[in-house]
Amino acid sequence: MFRKVMQMIQDYAEKKLLDEVFATYLDVQDAAAEMAQVLPCPRCGKLTMKMRLHSNALSRQVPGIAICDRCGTEEALEDAVRQPMDVHKWALVKTYMKGANLK
Repeated sequence: MFRKVMQMIQDYAEKKLLDEVFATYLDVQDAAAEMAQVLPCPRCGKLTMKMRLHSNALSRQVPGIAICDRCGTEEALEDAVRQPMDVHKWALVKTYMKGANLK
């Protein structure tokens, strides 16, 4: 029982942290677009994003987050076979959540 409760607390804390990371990135993404700066793709981590934010693909997994076209295509294919990439494998999550006890 104790382990189950602890796991529930850990899962909640992890989800809250993920939500905060993506919310913060969304703000940074919007600010970078206004300043005509290009950020790396949050999914693959490569500098493949287009200058105009609206020209990039929108993530199917994380609402409001723009990703590069290649990652957008990969997400569409993964969605078609119902095997989406775990967000814990995204470059953004790996980079900004180092040290957090993730899956």
